[in-house]
Amino acid sequence: MLPKQSSIRYTPAAVDDLDEIFSYISKDNVEQAEKMLDKLDEKIRNIADFPNIGSVLSEDDYNLIQRGYRFIVVSPYLVFYRITLEGIIIYRILHGRRDYLRDLFEMN
Repeated sequence: MLPKQSSIRYTPAAVDDLDEIFSYISKDNVEQAEKMLDKLDEKIRNIADFPNIGSVLSEDDYNLIQRGYRFIVVSPYLVFYRITLEGIIIYRILHGRRDYLRDLFEMN
C-alpha cells in the first residue's frame, strides 16, 4: 500500500519531454511555456495525492494495461505513469496527437 502522499519520480524520457515542451512553446511565448509547465506540475502533484485519478488505457492497449500504465490529460498533453510500491513513476509526457503507443513501447 502506498503512503498517503506518494513520491513522484520522472524517467529521463519524461524529463526530455518537459524540456521539449518548454522549448517548443517558448519559441513563441516564454510566459505561456512557463504556464504550461506550471499546469503540468500541478496536475502531476495531484497524482501523488490521488494515484488512481488517471484513466487506464483502452482495451486496444492491452500490453500497456498489463504493465499498469495510467494517464491523465493536461490538454493538449497526456501524462503517462505507473503506480509502484516506491511511488509514482512518470514515464512520458506526450502531445495528444502523437502516436503514444509507439513512443511508450519504444521505452519497454
